[in-house]
Amino acid sequence: MIKMRFGWRDRPGMTAEECEAHYRSVHMELARAGFDGVDGFIAVAYERVRSAAVNDFNRPERREVVPDFDAFCELYFRDATSMQAAFARPQLAAMFEDHVNFMDTEIESNVRIYEVEETVFFGARPDPTSSASQSERTVP
Repeated sequence: MIKMRFGWRDRPGMTAEECEAHYRSVHMELARAGFDGVDGFIAVAYERVRSAAVNDFNRPERREVVPDFDAFCELYFRDATSMQAAFARPQLAAMFEDHVNFMDTEIESNVRIYEVEETVFFGARPDPTSSASQSERTVP
């Protein structure tokens, strides 16, 4: 499985709530049009940064900081071939055109893209089909 993670800053002049609302209502519909029906496409997940903190010099005390990113999305594909097929679709051009409506596009490297390998060592990821909403779940 291939997991791609994209991170970005919100569009200046818009609140986090406005950016998230646009992302959920408009951008995700563009994504649905772009990825639905692609053999090997598994899922898209969205993550909004609610707070950020650091540990200095390996000490356990947290210090609140301004986050490097305001939001992330993750795309999951069966393999590199299915990811390449998805990214080659003409529908994805509309997604790039929409970035200016919720994302800061006036900076260098406005979208950071990471291909990551995930390993779950123990426990289980939360079941996305459970009745508890994401905000109701607690993570240790």
